[in-house]
Amino acid sequence: MLFYFSGTGNSLYVAKSLSDSLKEPIINIAEAIKKNEFHYSIQGGEKVGFIFPVYAWGLPKPVVTFLKKIQFSCPSSFYTFAIATCGENIGLTMNTFKKLLKQKKICLNSGFSLTMPDNYVVLFDTLTKEKQNDILQKADKLLQKITKMILLEKDNFFRVEKGKFAFLKSTLIHFLFFKFYTNTKRFYITGDCIGCGKCEAICPCSMIHMQGERPLWDKGNCYMCLACLNHCPKKAIQYTKQTEKHGRYQNPNL
Repeated sequence: MLFYFSGTGNSLYVAKSLSDSLKEPIINIAEAIKKNEFHYSIQGGEKVGFIFPVYAWGLPKPVVTFLKKIQFSCPSSFYTFAIATCGENIGLTMNTFKKLLKQKKICLNSGFSLTMPDNYVVLFDTLTKEKQNDILQKADKLLQKITKMILLEKDNFFRVEKGKFAFLKSTLIHFLFFKFYTNTKRFYITGDCIGCGKCEAICPCSMIHMQGERPLWDKGNCYMCLACLNHCPKKAIQYTKQTEKHGRYQNPNL
């Protein structure tokens, strides 16, 4: 059983690839939260995996929410792994994830970081198509190796790129990110909006609602997955003036 969270498709692509190789079903964490589905029956010998992106060197909010509420029933022990997709490195994200699982009396047997095209367009422009393809090809090769390790059920096996200043990034910077960069007041639309409603349909935390032919963001803090912004067919959704200068990204293999 594979649980995933994804905004632009990188983690979804990894989850689908693993599902084909491991013959395990995939479950959308955001949808599970919406439906209040947190109890799962695990069969003996089944593998349980978590695939998610790294946000500012930490866990996305829905992943934390899901881990705190998840309940497993299983007649015997099962193999558990996690894959964190990232731009370059993940800081102490895997440590945090492991601690949250431990609170549920679940052992994390293995963990991996997987570099994918960075797509936080609030601060950075998207990479060229050539650079994206190069990163994705390397990711596919590494994912094949990761899959082999999972099939072999390697225990206490962690291959993650923490990067420099991991503690600072995963504590202070991660805190500041969610304090200052998750307010929906910064979202706005340009005159290019055609009122298609795709942003409302794709929002994993249901914070966008169409009023007439224009989307409105509910007050509060969103997941900051930028799915609405990156999937808008007219590039009409912006998050501060900075994003007007930047491209958009969706995993091209989906």
